[in-house]
Amino acid sequence: MFERIYQGAVIEALKYSPLYEEGMSDDEILAAHGILSYSQTLEWKGAVEYCLINQNGIVSEEKIDTSANYYGTVLNAQTLEHARPILKNSVEKIIVIENKANYESMEYNPKILYIFCHGYFSPKEVRFLQMLMGTAPKEIQCYHWGDMDFGGISIFQFIKEKVFPDLKPYRMDVKDFEEALANGAGIPMKDSTRKKLERKEAGLLTGLKAEILRTGMTIEQERLL
Repeated sequence: MFERIYQGAVIEALKYSPLYEEGMSDDEILAAHGILSYSQTLEWKGAVEYCLINQNGIVSEEKIDTSANYYGTVLNAQTLEHARPILKNSVEKIIVIENKANYESMEYNPKILYIFCHGYFSPKEVRFLQMLMGTAPKEIQCYHWGDMDFGGISIFQFIKEKVFPDLKPYRMDVKDFEEALANGAGIPMKDSTRKKLERKEAGLLTGLKAEILRTGMTIEQERLL
């Protein structure tokens, strides 16, 4: 009923919200404002523990250790809302990965936490990850690996602003872009996307932005596998 009658109007209204980022899909716009489907999940591979808040609002003393989940851990929306995460001491680096195939290709490493971001994190995911970062050492290294296009730059900026202030690009610099182009991974950029990218503040990815605009090409992360 919501999708058939109201969703389009709600999405158009939410585009005037300060939480809206140009380039968001309809699902991402809704998720950014807390309008979620029950299928929403957060996925990671790495050494994280979490406790759950019970029905009485009390944090359980029992810690759920995901270190042994070598092929990844998935939390649904309700668990995200009631979980209190702790980053284990073995983790030295966090790498956020935009696309599922690339995330799945990463082998478990007790020193690295891989997080699948699927695009823009929802408010529940942002809150969970902010709490996780509150338990991380100051020297933790945080990276993001995503598409080398308007969407990838926008997602990098969003995650850096909302979750990981010291976030750095991973395999997203000009050299990586040029190598991918040389290997035939380039995809022509649409004219409408060029206009949006020209207006976009790219921060640490300013060099990549300039190269995308110069060549008129983009790179999807999956093509680097």
